[in-house]
Amino acid sequence: MLNITEVRIKKINKGDLLAAASICIDGSFIVREIKLLNGKNGRYISMPKRKVKNRNFSQDFSYPLNNETRLQLLEVISEQYDNIVEE
Repeated sequence: MLNITEVRIKKINKGDLLAAASICIDGSFIVREIKLLNGKNGRYISMPKRKVKNRNFSQDFSYPLNNETRLQLLEVISEQYDNIVEE
């Protein structure tokens, strides 16, 4: 389990894109531009990407190594997004 010490949300609400999040892990490592999206099967996250040079696709440059961690990120980011929407 990650020790996520801070979550910042930038609400977007453009099509399926709900927000962009930044998380801080252990108060010492930040991951920016995790996208929170709403799909036909519910919410999901998309990790930061970069365009691959001379190719027509993008590749994640940071990502969770297992589904448990991905679900933890989704839960924490969704919760923070819901708190902001309620305000």
